[in-house]
Amino acid sequence: MPGNRHGGHGRMGSDMLVAVGRFTRPHGIRGELVFLPYVSEMELLPDLTEQKVRLRHKNAPERACTILKWRMVHNRILMQVQGSRNPGEAEHFRDYEILIPRAWFSALPAGEYYWFEIEGLTVYASDGLAMGVVTDIIHTGSNDVYVVSRNGKETLVPALKDVVRTIDLERGAMHLHSVPG
Repeated sequence: MPGNRHGGHGRMGSDMLVAVGRFTRPHGIRGELVFLPYVSEMELLPDLTEQKVRLRHKNAPERACTILKWRMVHNRILMQVQGSRNPGEAEHFRDYEILIPRAWFSALPAGEYYWFEIEGLTVYASDGLAMGVVTDIIHTGSNDVYVVSRNGKETLVPALKDVVRTIDLERGAMHLHSVPG
């Protein structure tokens, strides 16, 4: 079944950087930061402990950072990063996204795709006409839903075998079955 987790090497090189989440705010007195992951299943992420990562902020240049440790506390992920030993230093990391190399992600079963492989695909209807580009993925309880955008309009496409015929990462395309309605 088409999913949003994995798909092999695809159209993206292994040197590509992938945003996996962002720091939302400082936590406590030791300089820890609350981390909001972009994945629904944390086990999809590699262990970031003692890893050097890139940080991106919409209003600042990218920079490097080492994740010293992380832990789960009451359904919240807390991270300690190099250069953040107190709340004041932690504040400098607020709203930075963590970027990691594509190569750090492990292979998953065939037919499953990481979210970053699905986002950006051009979606084609059964008649071959382009419907738009996948701009977001909505996680529901039963299946994911792809948000396909074109000219300011959005179409919701369920990530189901009955709807998605093929995903071709090499060509950057998703082809749909003919669906009534």
